[in-house]
Amino acid sequence: MARNLNKSRMRYTRILAGLALLFGIFGAGKFDPGSVPHELMRFTGYVLLCVCAVGRVYSTAFIGGAKSKELITWGPYSVCRNPLYFFSLCGAAGLGFATTSLTVTAIVFLGFLVIYIDLIGREEKFLESEFGKTFRDFKARVPRLLPDLTLYHCPAALTFQPKFFNFAIRDAVWWFAPLPLFYLAELLQQKSLITPVMRLF
Repeated sequence: MARNLNKSRMRYTRILAGLALLFGIFGAGKFDPGSVPHELMRFTGYVLLCVCAVGRVYSTAFIGGAKSKELITWGPYSVCRNPLYFFSLCGAAGLGFATTSLTVTAIVFLGFLVIYIDLIGREEKFLESEFGKTFRDFKARVPRLLPDLTLYHCPAALTFQPKFFNFAIRDAVWWFAPLPLFYLAELLQQKSLITPVMRLF
């Protein structure tokens, strides 16, 4: 069950990220490079991508390979039932902002949101069947997606599996992979070596 859901998540994530990548290379936003709106969008995108990367690594350190074996209710999971999805949404918004198009940002973010809400619903049915009342109590106490930092608690000591932590770091790097391509495409457009096929606000 968990493996199938993960495959679905990865497939849809790649499709949406691919759309953002295509626009970032072959399209352009309405704001001119160097303008305040353009640079502000780029900066916002970088910040959100950093939040995504750090948050996903941090969350993975807590859950490791126990996603369907043990109900983790501390650390980032004490403030949000789905912190990995929350931080991925930050990354989706960051990737959209990095294209400097609000339209692309909205499409990518909403696409991720729709996919993740569906996946979360399916995962929660599985977790409730596995953990019963323990999960229902957790569900009643902790928000589904938007963190409530006042709920944070964490044990004094934890153990984690390095292989999952290392995987999370590699995964985090991929969120930044499109940025050099965006920069290169923008440079080539400025030098009139390529022409954007579309401009979106």
